[in-house]
Amino acid sequence: MQSSYNPSCAVYPTSAQDVSTALQAIRAAKSRFAIKAAGHNPNTFYSSVNAGVLIDLNQMTTRTYDASTTLGTYEPGGQFGDIYNYFQQYGRTVVGARLAGVGTGLALGGGLSYLSPQYGMACDSFRELEVVLPSGQIVTASPTQNQDLFFADRGGGGNAYGVVTKYTVQTRPSGTFYAGNIIYVFEQTNAVLNAIHNFLVYNTDPKASIIGTYEYLGAPSGGSLQLDQAVIMFLVYDGPDAGNAFANFTSIPYLVNTLGQKTYPEVVNMPVPLSTEASRGDNIFRVQVHRVNDTSYSKALQVWSAWCEANKGSYSLSSLEYQPIPKSLTDASNSQNGGNAMQMPSGPWFWLNFLISTPPGISNASYNAIQASFRNMVNSVPNAAGLPLFINDANHDQNALSTFSTYKKLQAIKKKYDPDNFFATYTGGWSFA
Repeated sequence: MQSSYNPSCAVYPTSAQDVSTALQAIRAAKSRFAIKAAGHNPNTFYSSVNAGVLIDLNQMTTRTYDASTTLGTYEPGGQFGDIYNYFQQYGRTVVGARLAGVGTGLALGGGLSYLSPQYGMACDSFRELEVVLPSGQIVTASPTQNQDLFFADRGGGGNAYGVVTKYTVQTRPSGTFYAGNIIYVFEQTNAVLNAIHNFLVYNTDPKASIIGTYEYLGAPSGGSLQLDQAVIMFLVYDGPDAGNAFANFTSIPYLVNTLGQKTYPEVVNMPVPLSTEASRGDNIFRVQVHRVNDTSYSKALQVWSAWCEANKGSYSLSSLEYQPIPKSLTDASNSQNGGNAMQMPSGPWFWLNFLISTPPGISNASYNAIQASFRNMVNSVPNAAGLPLFINDANHDQNALSTFSTYKKLQAIKKKYDPDNFFATYTGGWSFA
Protein backbone atom coordinates (compact mmCIF):
# COMPACT_ATOMS: atom_id res chain seq x y z
CA MET A 1 0.00 0.00 0.00
CA GLN A 2 2.89 2.37 0.76
CA SER A 3 3.91 2.51 -2.89
CA SER A 4 0.47 3.82 -3.91
CA TYR A 5 1.03 7.12 -2.10
CA ASN A 6 2.36 10.12 -4.01
CA PRO A 7 4.27 12.91 -2.24
CA SER A 8 3.80 16.45 -3.50
CA CYS A 9 7.57 16.86 -3.50
CA ALA A 10 10.71 15.09 -2.30
CA VAL A 11 13.79 16.43 -0.54
CA TYR A 12 17.14 14.65 -0.83
CA PRO A 13 19.35 16.02 1.97
CA THR A 14 23.08 15.41 2.08
CA SER A 15 23.69 16.74 5.59
CA ALA A 16 22.05 17.26 8.96
CA GLN A 17 21.77 20.96 8.10
CA ASP A 18 19.74 20.07 4.98
CA VAL A 19 17.38 18.01 7.12
CA SER A 20 17.08 20.89 9.59
CA THR A 21 16.25 23.36 6.82
CA ALA A 22 13.65 21.00 5.37
CA LEU A 23 11.95 20.42 8.73
CA GLN A 24 11.76 24.13 9.46
CA ALA A 25 10.20 24.81 6.05
CA ILE A 26 7.72 21.94 6.49
CA ARG A 27 6.82 23.24 9.94
CA ALA A 28 6.20 26.74 8.57
CA ALA A 29 3.98 25.34 5.81
CA LYS A 30 2.15 22.98 8.21
CA SER A 31 2.60 20.22 5.64
CA ARG A 32 2.32 16.48 6.04
CA PHE A 33 5.69 14.75 5.63
CA ALA A 34 7.51 11.43 5.92
CA ILE A 35 11.09 10.39 6.65
CA LYS A 36 12.44 7.56 4.53
CA ALA A 37 15.69 5.61 4.60
CA ALA A 38 15.13 2.31 2.75
CA GLY A 39 11.38 2.32 3.39
CA HIS A 40 11.24 -1.21 4.82
CA ASN A 41 8.55 -0.50 7.42
CA PRO A 42 5.16 -1.40 5.87
CA ASN A 43 3.01 0.56 8.33
CA THR A 44 0.99 3.28 6.60
CA PHE A 45 2.75 6.66 6.48
CA TYR A 46 5.75 5.48 8.51
CA SER A 47 8.01 6.05 5.51
CA SER A 48 5.53 7.39 2.95
CA VAL A 49 3.27 10.39 2.51
CA ASN A 50 0.36 11.30 0.28
CA ALA A 51 0.20 14.96 -0.85
CA GLY A 52 3.05 16.00 1.42
CA VAL A 53 6.85 16.21 1.57
CA LEU A 54 9.05 13.10 1.47
CA ILE A 55 12.45 13.51 3.16
CA ASP A 56 14.51 10.80 1.45
CA LEU A 57 17.78 10.18 3.31
CA ASN A 58 19.39 7.95 0.70
CA GLN A 59 21.95 10.53 -0.41
CA MET A 60 23.48 10.43 3.09
CA THR A 61 25.90 7.52 2.79
CA THR A 62 29.16 8.64 4.46
CA ARG A 63 30.86 5.92 6.54
CA THR A 64 34.04 5.96 8.60
CA TYR A 65 36.13 3.58 10.71
CA ASP A 66 38.64 4.44 13.44
CA ALA A 67 41.03 1.54 14.02
CA SER A 68 42.35 3.07 17.26
CA THR A 69 38.93 2.92 18.94
CA THR A 70 37.19 0.29 16.70
CA LEU A 71 34.27 2.73 16.48
CA GLY A 72 32.53 3.26 13.17
CA THR A 73 30.05 5.76 11.82
CA TYR A 74 27.38 5.54 9.17
CA GLU A 75 24.70 7.86 7.88
CA PRO A 76 21.11 6.67 7.32
CA GLY A 77 21.26 6.31 3.54
CA GLY A 78 21.65 3.01 1.73
CA GLN A 79 21.11 -0.47 3.10
CA PHE A 80 22.86 -2.58 5.70
CA GLY A 81 24.45 -4.64 2.95
CA ASP A 82 26.33 -1.52 1.83
CA ILE A 83 27.42 -0.87 5.41
CA TYR A 84 28.61 -4.45 5.92
CA ASN A 85 30.61 -4.28 2.69
CA TYR A 86 32.28 -1.06 3.85
CA PHE A 87 33.40 -2.39 7.23
CA GLN A 88 34.39 -5.81 5.87
CA GLN A 89 37.54 -4.25 4.36
CA TYR A 90 38.72 -3.62 7.93
CA GLY A 91 37.78 -7.09 9.16
CA ARG A 92 34.89 -5.55 11.09
CA THR A 93 31.11 -5.40 10.92
CA VAL A 94 28.23 -3.80 12.80
CA VAL A 95 25.18 -5.27 14.50
CA GLY A 96 22.35 -4.66 12.05
CA ALA A 97 19.81 -6.34 9.80
CA ARG A 98 19.93 -10.05 8.99
CA LEU A 99 19.13 -9.29 5.35
CA ALA A 100 21.40 -7.09 3.25
CA GLY A 101 18.54 -5.18 1.62
CA VAL A 102 17.08 -3.74 4.83
CA GLY A 103 17.71 -0.07 5.69
CA THR A 104 19.24 1.59 8.72
CA GLY A 105 15.92 2.55 10.30
CA LEU A 106 15.77 -1.02 11.57
CA ALA A 107 18.39 -0.20 14.21
CA LEU A 108 16.25 2.59 15.71
CA GLY A 109 13.51 0.00 16.28
CA GLY A 110 15.90 -2.29 18.11
CA GLY A 111 17.30 -4.39 15.30
CA LEU A 112 17.77 -8.15 15.61
CA SER A 113 21.00 -9.56 14.17
CA TYR A 114 22.75 -12.89 13.80
CA LEU A 115 25.31 -11.31 16.14
CA SER A 116 22.71 -10.37 18.76
CA PRO A 117 23.27 -13.40 21.03
CA GLN A 118 26.81 -12.06 21.54
CA TYR A 119 26.34 -8.30 21.42
CA GLY A 120 22.66 -7.48 21.99
CA MET A 121 20.32 -5.62 19.67
CA ALA A 122 21.59 -3.32 16.92
CA CYS A 123 20.66 -0.26 18.99
CA ASP A 124 22.75 -1.53 21.90
CA SER A 125 25.91 -0.86 19.88
CA PHE A 126 25.07 2.85 19.50
CA ARG A 127 27.65 5.06 21.16
CA GLU A 128 26.53 8.46 19.86
CA LEU A 129 23.80 9.81 17.59
CA GLU A 130 23.45 13.01 15.61
CA VAL A 131 19.78 14.00 15.74
CA VAL A 132 17.78 16.78 14.09
CA LEU A 133 14.99 17.60 16.52
CA PRO A 134 11.44 18.50 15.40
CA SER A 135 12.39 22.15 16.04
CA GLY A 136 15.21 21.86 13.49
CA GLN A 137 17.93 22.04 16.16
CA ILE A 138 20.86 19.67 15.57
CA VAL A 139 21.99 17.92 18.75
CA THR A 140 24.16 15.03 19.92
CA ALA A 141 22.60 12.19 21.91
CA SER A 142 24.99 10.01 23.90
CA PRO A 143 25.59 8.67 27.42
CA THR A 144 26.82 12.15 28.38
CA GLN A 145 24.68 14.49 26.21
CA ASN A 146 20.89 14.44 26.00
CA GLN A 147 20.92 11.10 27.78
CA ASP A 148 17.14 10.78 27.72
CA LEU A 149 17.06 11.20 23.94
CA PHE A 150 19.84 8.63 23.60
CA PHE A 151 17.78 6.23 25.71
CA ALA A 152 14.61 6.71 23.66
CA ASP A 153 16.38 6.42 20.30
CA ARG A 154 17.65 2.97 21.22
CA GLY A 155 14.56 0.93 20.33
CA GLY A 156 11.92 3.33 21.63
CA GLY A 157 10.03 4.45 18.55
CA GLY A 158 12.19 5.12 15.51
CA ASN A 159 12.26 8.74 14.34
CA ALA A 160 9.58 9.75 16.85
CA TYR A 161 11.91 12.14 18.67
CA GLY A 162 13.79 13.57 15.70
CA VAL A 163 15.66 12.50 12.57
CA VAL A 164 18.87 10.57 13.21
CA THR A 165 21.43 11.70 10.65
CA LYS A 166 24.56 9.91 11.90
CA TYR A 167 25.23 6.81 13.95
CA THR A 168 28.44 6.20 15.88
CA VAL A 169 28.57 2.52 16.77
CA GLN A 170 30.83 -0.09 18.31
CA THR A 171 32.00 -2.32 15.46
CA ARG A 172 32.58 -6.05 15.92
CA PRO A 173 35.10 -8.56 14.50
CA SER A 174 34.11 -10.11 11.18
CA GLY A 175 36.06 -13.21 10.19
CA THR A 176 34.92 -16.53 8.77
CA PHE A 177 31.41 -17.70 9.61
CA TYR A 178 29.93 -21.18 9.33
CA ALA A 179 26.41 -20.59 8.05
CA GLY A 180 23.68 -21.66 5.70
CA ASN A 181 20.07 -22.67 5.22
CA ILE A 182 18.43 -26.01 5.81
CA ILE A 183 15.11 -26.51 4.04
CA TYR A 184 12.63 -29.17 5.16
CA VAL A 185 9.29 -30.45 3.91
CA PHE A 186 6.36 -29.37 6.04
CA GLU A 187 5.90 -32.82 7.55
CA GLN A 188 8.95 -31.98 9.67
CA THR A 189 7.10 -29.01 11.20
CA ASN A 190 6.96 -30.35 14.75
CA ALA A 191 10.46 -31.83 14.71
CA VAL A 192 11.92 -28.50 13.63
CA LEU A 193 9.90 -26.56 16.22
CA ASN A 194 11.12 -28.91 18.94
CA ALA A 195 14.69 -28.36 17.75
CA ILE A 196 14.19 -24.57 17.84
CA HIS A 197 12.80 -24.76 21.36
CA ASN A 198 15.60 -27.02 22.59
CA PHE A 199 18.24 -24.78 21.01
CA LEU A 200 16.87 -21.75 22.84
CA VAL A 201 16.67 -23.60 26.16
CA TYR A 202 19.92 -25.59 26.08
CA ASN A 203 22.41 -23.85 23.77
CA THR A 204 25.18 -22.14 25.77
CA ASP A 205 27.30 -20.81 22.90
CA PRO A 206 26.38 -17.19 22.05
CA LYS A 207 28.29 -17.46 18.77
CA ALA A 208 25.50 -19.73 17.47
CA SER A 209 22.40 -17.99 16.15
CA ILE A 210 19.24 -19.30 14.47
CA ILE A 211 16.02 -18.11 12.85
CA GLY A 212 13.26 -20.53 11.85
CA THR A 213 10.77 -19.63 9.11
CA TYR A 214 7.60 -21.51 8.15
CA GLU A 215 6.18 -20.53 4.77
CA TYR A 216 2.91 -21.08 2.90
CA LEU A 217 2.21 -20.10 -0.69
CA GLY A 218 -1.35 -19.01 -1.37
CA ALA A 219 -1.61 -21.14 -4.51
CA PRO A 220 -3.19 -24.64 -4.46
CA SER A 221 -1.01 -27.23 -2.73
CA GLY A 222 -0.49 -29.63 -5.63
CA GLY A 223 -1.87 -32.61 -3.76
CA SER A 224 0.04 -34.78 -1.32
CA LEU A 225 3.42 -33.31 -2.34
CA GLN A 226 2.65 -30.12 -0.36
CA LEU A 227 4.74 -28.01 -2.73
CA ASP A 228 3.12 -24.90 -1.28
CA GLN A 229 4.79 -25.34 2.12
CA ALA A 230 8.34 -25.31 3.46
CA VAL A 231 10.36 -24.83 6.62
CA ILE A 232 13.60 -22.86 6.27
CA MET A 233 16.22 -22.63 9.01
CA PHE A 234 18.83 -19.86 8.99
CA LEU A 235 21.84 -21.13 10.95
CA VAL A 236 24.83 -18.86 11.64
CA TYR A 237 27.95 -19.48 13.70
CA ASP A 238 30.55 -16.78 14.31
CA GLY A 239 33.59 -18.91 13.53
CA PRO A 240 34.77 -21.37 10.89
CA ASP A 241 33.51 -24.50 12.70
CA ALA A 242 30.19 -24.75 14.54
CA GLY A 243 30.98 -28.10 16.11
CA ASN A 244 27.71 -29.69 17.26
CA ALA A 245 25.85 -26.40 17.73
CA PHE A 246 23.38 -27.21 14.94
CA ALA A 247 23.27 -31.00 15.32
CA ASN A 248 19.58 -30.96 16.30
CA PHE A 249 18.78 -29.43 12.90
CA THR A 250 21.13 -31.44 10.66
CA SER A 251 19.81 -34.69 12.19
CA ILE A 252 16.28 -34.01 10.87
CA PRO A 253 15.75 -35.27 7.28
CA TYR A 254 15.99 -32.28 4.93
CA LEU A 255 15.71 -31.32 1.28
CA VAL A 256 18.55 -28.78 1.08
CA ASN A 257 21.57 -27.99 3.27
CA THR A 258 23.84 -25.06 2.31
CA LEU A 259 25.93 -24.93 5.50
CA GLY A 260 29.53 -23.92 4.86
CA GLN A 261 32.11 -21.25 5.49
CA LYS A 262 31.07 -17.72 4.49
CA THR A 263 31.97 -14.07 4.98
CA TYR A 264 29.46 -11.93 6.83
CA PRO A 265 28.31 -10.15 3.64
CA GLU A 266 27.59 -13.63 2.25
CA VAL A 267 25.69 -14.58 5.41
CA VAL A 268 23.28 -11.64 5.11
CA ASN A 269 22.57 -12.55 1.49
CA MET A 270 21.16 -15.96 2.45
CA PRO A 271 19.32 -17.77 1.03
CA VAL A 272 20.21 -15.94 -2.19
CA PRO A 273 21.45 -12.41 -2.97
CA LEU A 274 18.74 -9.74 -3.24
CA SER A 275 16.35 -11.78 -1.07
CA THR A 276 14.85 -8.61 0.38
CA GLU A 277 14.31 -7.02 -3.01
CA ALA A 278 12.82 -10.21 -4.45
CA SER A 279 10.27 -10.40 -1.63
CA ARG A 280 9.14 -6.78 -1.87
CA GLY A 281 5.40 -6.47 -2.28
CA ASP A 282 2.29 -5.71 -0.31
CA ASN A 283 3.65 -7.17 2.91
CA ILE A 284 2.10 -6.64 6.34
CA PHE A 285 3.84 -7.70 9.56
CA ARG A 286 2.41 -8.62 12.94
CA VAL A 287 4.27 -9.74 16.04
CA GLN A 288 3.79 -11.97 19.06
CA VAL A 289 5.95 -12.64 22.11
CA HIS A 290 6.01 -15.93 24.04
CA ARG A 291 7.89 -17.62 26.83
CA VAL A 292 9.59 -20.99 26.39
CA ASN A 293 7.99 -22.72 29.38
CA ASP A 294 4.41 -22.95 28.10
CA THR A 295 2.72 -24.10 24.88
CA SER A 296 1.68 -20.72 23.46
CA TYR A 297 4.60 -20.60 21.00
CA SER A 298 3.52 -23.94 19.50
CA LYS A 299 -0.17 -22.99 19.61
CA ALA A 300 0.71 -19.99 17.42
CA LEU A 301 2.08 -22.32 14.74
CA GLN A 302 -1.03 -24.51 14.82
CA VAL A 303 -3.40 -21.56 14.53
CA TRP A 304 -1.38 -19.92 11.74
CA SER A 305 -1.13 -23.19 9.73
CA ALA A 306 -4.88 -23.77 9.99
CA TRP A 307 -5.55 -20.18 8.88
CA CYS A 308 -3.26 -20.55 5.86
CA GLU A 309 -5.06 -23.71 4.74
CA ALA A 310 -8.49 -22.15 5.25
CA ASN A 311 -7.68 -18.98 3.31
CA LYS A 312 -5.96 -20.36 0.21
CA GLY A 313 -6.32 -18.02 -2.75
CA SER A 314 -6.69 -14.89 -0.59
CA TYR A 315 -2.96 -14.29 -0.11
CA SER A 316 0.16 -14.89 -2.18
CA LEU A 317 2.54 -15.70 0.69
CA SER A 318 2.36 -16.03 4.44
CA SER A 319 5.19 -16.82 6.81
CA LEU A 320 5.75 -17.33 10.51
CA GLU A 321 9.25 -16.64 11.82
CA TYR A 322 10.57 -17.84 15.16
CA GLN A 323 13.15 -15.43 16.57
CA PRO A 324 14.79 -16.80 19.73
CA ILE A 325 15.84 -14.30 22.40
CA PRO A 326 18.42 -16.13 24.55
CA LYS A 327 19.66 -14.96 27.93
CA SER A 328 23.04 -14.12 26.42
CA LEU A 329 21.30 -11.54 24.20
CA THR A 330 19.39 -9.86 27.02
CA ASP A 331 22.50 -9.88 29.24
CA ALA A 332 24.55 -8.25 26.46
CA SER A 333 21.83 -5.67 25.90
CA ASN A 334 21.46 -4.67 29.51
CA SER A 335 25.24 -4.46 30.05
CA GLN A 336 25.63 -1.57 27.57
CA ASN A 337 24.75 2.00 28.58
CA GLY A 338 22.13 0.86 31.07
CA GLY A 339 20.12 -1.10 28.53
CA ASN A 340 17.90 0.06 25.67
CA ALA A 341 14.38 1.47 25.69
CA MET A 342 12.89 -2.02 25.95
CA GLN A 343 14.92 -2.78 29.11
CA MET A 344 15.08 -6.35 27.83
CA PRO A 345 13.58 -8.83 30.33
CA SER A 346 15.90 -11.75 30.98
CA GLY A 347 15.76 -14.48 28.32
CA PRO A 348 15.01 -17.00 27.04
CA TRP A 349 11.83 -16.12 25.16
CA PHE A 350 10.54 -15.86 21.56
CA TRP A 351 9.51 -13.09 19.24
CA LEU A 352 7.27 -14.40 16.45
CA ASN A 353 6.93 -12.46 13.19
CA PHE A 354 3.80 -13.10 11.09
CA LEU A 355 3.81 -11.90 7.47
CA ILE A 356 1.06 -11.79 4.88
CA SER A 357 1.55 -10.72 1.27
CA THR A 358 -1.53 -10.14 -0.86
CA PRO A 359 -1.75 -10.54 -4.63
CA PRO A 360 -1.70 -7.55 -6.99
CA GLY A 361 -5.07 -6.33 -8.18
CA ILE A 362 -6.98 -7.44 -5.10
CA SER A 363 -10.09 -5.35 -4.45
CA ASN A 364 -10.23 -3.04 -1.44
CA ALA A 365 -13.04 -5.07 0.09
CA SER A 366 -11.14 -8.34 -0.30
CA TYR A 367 -7.95 -6.76 0.98
CA ASN A 368 -9.63 -5.37 4.09
CA ALA A 369 -11.37 -8.69 4.75
CA ILE A 370 -8.22 -10.82 4.54
CA GLN A 371 -6.22 -8.36 6.65
CA ALA A 372 -8.93 -8.38 9.33
CA SER A 373 -8.99 -12.17 9.30
CA PHE A 374 -5.19 -12.32 9.56
CA ARG A 375 -5.22 -9.81 12.45
CA ASN A 376 -7.86 -11.82 14.30
CA MET A 377 -5.88 -15.01 13.84
CA VAL A 378 -2.73 -13.43 15.33
CA ASN A 379 -4.73 -11.91 18.19
CA SER A 380 -6.32 -15.26 19.04
CA VAL A 381 -3.14 -16.43 20.77
CA PRO A 382 -2.42 -14.20 23.79
CA ASN A 383 1.04 -12.68 24.20
CA ALA A 384 3.12 -13.35 27.28
CA ALA A 385 2.60 -10.78 30.01
CA GLY A 386 5.62 -8.72 30.98
CA LEU A 387 7.49 -9.07 27.68
CA PRO A 388 7.75 -6.31 25.03
CA LEU A 389 6.46 -6.58 21.50
CA PHE A 390 9.16 -6.01 18.88
CA ILE A 391 8.41 -2.76 17.04
CA ASN A 392 10.47 -3.80 13.99
CA ASP A 393 7.82 -6.47 13.33
CA ALA A 394 4.72 -4.87 14.86
CA ASN A 395 1.66 -3.51 13.11
CA HIS A 396 0.62 0.01 14.07
CA ASP A 397 -2.64 -1.22 15.61
CA GLN A 398 -0.72 -3.46 18.04
CA ASN A 399 0.45 -0.34 19.94
CA ALA A 400 3.76 -2.04 20.68
CA LEU A 401 5.29 0.76 22.74
CA SER A 402 2.58 0.37 25.37
CA THR A 403 3.98 -3.09 26.16
CA PHE A 404 7.34 -1.61 27.24
CA SER A 405 8.01 -1.27 30.96
CA THR A 406 9.44 2.16 30.07
CA TYR A 407 6.34 3.43 28.24
CA LYS A 408 5.61 6.31 30.63
CA LYS A 409 9.24 7.40 30.47
CA LEU A 410 9.13 7.35 26.66
CA GLN A 411 5.92 9.39 26.68
CA ALA A 412 7.65 12.04 28.78
CA ILE A 413 10.68 12.09 26.46
CA LYS A 414 8.42 12.40 23.44
CA LYS A 415 6.65 15.37 25.03
CA LYS A 416 9.99 17.02 25.82
CA TYR A 417 11.44 16.79 22.31
CA ASP A 418 8.19 17.21 20.34
CA PRO A 419 6.41 19.63 22.71
CA ASP A 420 3.92 21.03 20.20
CA ASN A 421 3.22 17.60 18.64
CA PHE A 422 4.67 18.63 15.27
CA PHE A 423 5.87 15.10 14.47
CA ALA A 424 2.87 13.50 16.13
CA THR A 425 0.48 15.59 14.00
CA TYR A 426 2.19 15.80 10.62
CA THR A 427 3.98 12.47 10.11
CA GLY A 428 3.28 8.80 10.75
CA GLY A 429 4.69 6.73 13.57
CA TRP A 430 3.98 4.94 16.81
CA SER A 431 1.30 6.21 19.14
CA PHE A 432 2.30 7.79 22.46
CA ALA A 433 -1.29 8.61 23.46
